[in-house]
Parts: sequence; structure tokens; C-alpha cells
Amino acid sequence: MKNPRGFRGKYFSLAAILALSTTITLANETKSYTDTKQNAQEQVEYSEAEELTPPSDELNVAVISKRIKAKKSKVYSASKSYVSATNVTDNVNILTSEEMKLQGMTTVSQALNSLPGINVTRQGGLGTTTSLFVQGFSNKYTLILIDGVRCSDPTNTSGSDISNLLLDDIDRIEVIKGAQSGVWGADAAAGVINIITKKAKPGTHASVGVDVGSYKYRSLNASLSHRTHSFDVMLSALRTTQDGFTAQAPKGENLDQYEDDAYRNTTVNLKTGYWLNSDNRIEFGYHDINSLSHYDSFGPDSDGRNDYRGKTGYLKYKLFVGKHVIETTVTQSYFHNKQLDAVYGIDDSIGTTPSIEIKDTFKYAKDSMLVFGGVYEKRKVEYTVVGGSEEKKDETNRAIYLNNTNRFDNLVLSQALRYDDFSEFDSKLTGKLGIKYLFNKDFNVYTNYSTGYKTPNMMDMINIWGASNFDLKPEEIKSFNIGLEYKGLNINVFKNEIEDMISWVGGQNVNIEGTSTLKGVELSYQQLFFDKLLLGGNYTYVNAKDANGKRLIRRPRYQVGMNVSYVATKKLVLSADGTYIGSRADQDFSTFPASNVETGNYFLANANVSYKIDKTWNTYFKVNNILDKEYQTVYGYATPRRSFYFGAKANF
Repeated sequence: MKNPRGFRGKYFSLAAILALSTTITLANETKSYTDTKQNAQEQVEYSEAEELTPPSDELNVAVISKRIKAKKSKVYSASKSYVSATNVTDNVNILTSEEMKLQGMTTVSQALNSLPGINVTRQGGLGTTTSLFVQGFSNKYTLILIDGVRCSDPTNTSGSDISNLLLDDIDRIEVIKGAQSGVWGADAAAGVINIITKKAKPGTHASVGVDVGSYKYRSLNASLSHRTHSFDVMLSALRTTQDGFTAQAPKGENLDQYEDDAYRNTTVNLKTGYWLNSDNRIEFGYHDINSLSHYDSFGPDSDGRNDYRGKTGYLKYKLFVGKHVIETTVTQSYFHNKQLDAVYGIDDSIGTTPSIEIKDTFKYAKDSMLVFGGVYEKRKVEYTVVGGSEEKKDETNRAIYLNNTNRFDNLVLSQALRYDDFSEFDSKLTGKLGIKYLFNKDFNVYTNYSTGYKTPNMMDMINIWGASNFDLKPEEIKSFNIGLEYKGLNINVFKNEIEDMISWVGGQNVNIEGTSTLKGVELSYQQLFFDKLLLGGNYTYVNAKDANGKRLIRRPRYQVGMNVSYVATKKLVLSADGTYIGSRADQDFSTFPASNVETGNYFLANANVSYKIDKTWNTYFKVNNILDKEYQTVYGYATPRRSFYFGAKANF
């Protein structure tokens, strides 16, 4: 299969011409950047957090994490513009890098699995198929972004793949639950997860770290950054390898009797920006993952290897005019999967999604903002079936949108409206309406109603694994939630409905007539005591059924999470977390017809010790699955037993 043009495509050529033209035009500006530094910094969405957050060596890590989340968070995903979390009506969760470090997390799936309303399953060890369930919605309904760029592989019928996303270069993760098609389009029918990578801090900095652990886990990471008043650049690289354990194994079997399924991952991230002057800025970002994962195709000890390459990138030009920020953004995502040992199905596939977007953010009052714009997106798939020839297909989408946030004293209103014109489906208008009332700084109530629209994936219709169905209809989603926040307590009740849900029946994908319902409640609590003890916990109940009243598999009926971090000394932090998974239905597909099985009802506990040797060196030691619990998140697929990890990192 030939290699696509990638970032040399026509959209990036247009953006390069635009950037060059702007540079030449503005080169004659005589206004000193130094003289306008304060004005420029006020226009950068991250400036407030940088100025108000003390250095990490001045505060306990638990205090830093709490202050960032509670007081200084700004949310991008709710409206495509940075808005104070106080003025966001949606059900929002934010994970900071400090908080993830406290718990010793290393993958995005671990981090997301700690949040209320979210459950993650994996078919083996690192790099194997990982599925995300948000309020009962399966993986394909949730939009994954990396620095605002869509991370959706159009060749993957399961949606965005998070199995290869590691945490080392990630600054924070935003999670917005409920239909967000009115803001982001058809991929965001269940919500949005925006993974925001680290950016350069003022001055020149570098870091290097090493991690070792069970299953011959090895990881090496390094970063280099530089930032001045006008220029910033951040480059990081991560190399992770693991011998692992068998992906498939009957529950109760000794994993040592089977072959190990190894994994390796090389991730590179580049992020840079340049102020042409106080009113013009250019940004560029590039995220590259190259991995090789071993899995079992037809039972333990069977061959299966996936060679994966995932790249996302953006080029952005910002123009600040009065109360307006006008942005032109060109993005492209590229995903290449090679099934090296395939004897059936697809053995090679490439999915690309180039797009161009123009938007204007108009801040017409102190706490009121209007965001409107348009986007053009093209999705292309190229694939070969074992023993077959190369096939190609593409589709396009054009959209215009309008998002508005108002605050009147203690009342916050948010509205979104989006019109999508699909090349393969009927056009659709979606939207959302949210209301929040702030009784005081500690107590508020909120509610949201939104509509979603999930178009079938091209591979869903082609379906090389069975019968094709080009008559598939888009799924229509309605989401409603109501909740309250009081200090560290959050209670959120939700109900989601899917009309004409797509499901696998009789060897093909079909629309199930009627309404599938996913409803439940989320409770979470986090509080800091004595500036030393951070306590948190959450509970989620989900009742997910299709239009025929049949329980949807792999969604736990309820789950409980808890975590504690204690700052024993200024240098020593002790942390522990636990998760209880309640009843979870699955199916044993080794029988025909598939039989019903149970994979839930177990408790997992982990512990982490962090020690700051000096201003340069930090170390940690963690134990996962302390109780050595044998469990399966997907029936027939193994999970790690008790495992140990140690790491050290130097920051310069």
C-alpha cells in the first residue's frame, strides 16, 4: 500500500502560504513585543494558570493538585474556547498531571478508569484492544482529542483507540460527558475527552526519566523545552517496552504456561508557538505514536501482531482584534495498522482525516463569550483484505456552528447549535442547552439537554467480516442530566437515549428499531484535609439496555472508586487507590450461540510512594493489584496480577 501525502497535502500547503503571507505583512510592524508583553500574555489561554500557580517545590503536591482543579481550571472542550470551569454548565471532570502522578498512573486508560461514569476494558496487556464506556455508551460514541485534534481512525469500527496513549507528555485531561454533537459533530454523541499535552515553561528546561517493573517493563523518557516572551517550544520522547503476559487465557489458568505477548511503544510530541507581535501568533503541534503489540488471534499461544502508527498534527494562526480572536486551523490525523500475522480479514489499513477550520471567539462581556465558525473535513480509508486487492473509500463533511456562554450574576447559560452537511447521509442540526445557578462559591446546581447524531463508520457498512449493509442509518441521541456541586461533592443524574442503535445481528451491522436507554447516577467527592491528606471517592450506577430491553454487555451495573494521598513530609507522599466492579455481563463467543457469562464482582487495590530527593531528582515505587486478584475485564482475556514498578526522574 502506498504512503499517503500526509502533511504535504493541499490543506497544509494553503496554511503554509497563509502563514508566510502573514509573516511578511507583519514584518514591518515596529511595535516592540517587550512593551506589549503584558497585553500579549493576557490573550494566551494558559497565562492565568501560569501566573497564579506556584512552583511545585513551594507547595505540597496534594495542595497543588487541589488548587488547580478547584480554582484555576479552564475548560476548552465544552465550547471550543477556554472558559472558567465555574462558567461551564456541563458535567466536567479534569485530571491534572499532578493528580495522575500521585496515583502512579502511566496510561490514559488508567486515568480515565478512575473517573465516575467511565469504565475501561482491555483484551490483554499493554497495547491490546482497549474499550471505553462513558455512561454506558461504547467506545465509538466518544470523541478523543489530542490538543484539540480528532484522534478518530476512520478504519476502526470501534472508534478512537486509546490503547497506545501513555501519560508522560500529558499535562491534563478534560472529560465532558453527555451528547456534544452540537459543538463537535457526529463523533461526540456521548461526550468529549481532550488530552492536552505539556507546553514549555519560561526559560530552558530538560528532564529525563527511567522506569522498570514487572513483566520486564522498561521505559525511558526525556524532554527539552525553551520559552521566551515571543517563542516557545516543547519536545518530548518516550520509549516503552514490555515482555508482558499472554493476552488470552481461560480464567483460573496459570499465565506462566503460555507465551508472553510483548509490547513496544515510541511516542514523540512537539509543540511550538511564535508571537509575530502582540496581535498575531502561529502555533504548530505534532504527536506521533509508533507501536508493535502482540496479541492472540485464536486462543493462547496463537500468533497475532499489530504494527501501529498514529500521527496527529495541527498548524494554527491566531489574530487578536479587539475582543475577537480569529483562528485558522489546519489539522490532519493519520493511522496505519498492519496485521502482520493475519490469515483472515484486513491485513493493512490506512485512515486519514484532513480538516480546515475557521472560527471567531468574541468575548463581548467579562463572563460572556460567543464562538462561531465553520469546518471542512474529509475522511479517507485504504485497506487490503488478506489475499485481496487494495480498496479505497472517502466521505466529506461540512459544518457551521455557534456556541454561546452567558453569565448574569449567579446564573450561567450555555447554548450550542451546529449544522452538519454529510456527503453520505442527510444533513443534521444538533444542539445543547445548559443552565447553572451559583448559590455561592461552594454550592451550585446545573442541568443540560443536548442532542447527538452518530453516523455509521465506513467500515461498519463495508463489513468485510460478514455481509455489507449500505442502508445503515445514523443513530440519533438525546442526553439529559441534572446535578449539584457542594464543595468537594458532585452528584449527577443522567439519561441518554439512542434511536436506531447500530448492532451486530446475523453477521452484519443493522439498526435496531426503537429506543435504547442508558441511565444512571454518578457521585464523586474529593477534599483536602490539613493541607496534607487528600481523600476522594466515587460511585457510578448504570442501567444500559437496548430497544428490546436486553442488557448491554461489558458495562458494570455499578462501580466504586476511592483514593487517598498523604503528605508524610515535604519530600514523601504516600498514595493508595481502590476500585470495586459490580455485576458486569459478557458473552462467551467460543460457543455457538454465545453463552452469557459474568466478569464483575471484584476489588482491586494499588499503592504508590513518591519521594523527592532534591530539587532535581524524584523517585517512586508502586504496587498494582496488591491483593493479587485474578479477574477479567473481557471474558477469556487475561489481566496483570500483582506487579511492581520503580522509577526515577530528573528535572533540570
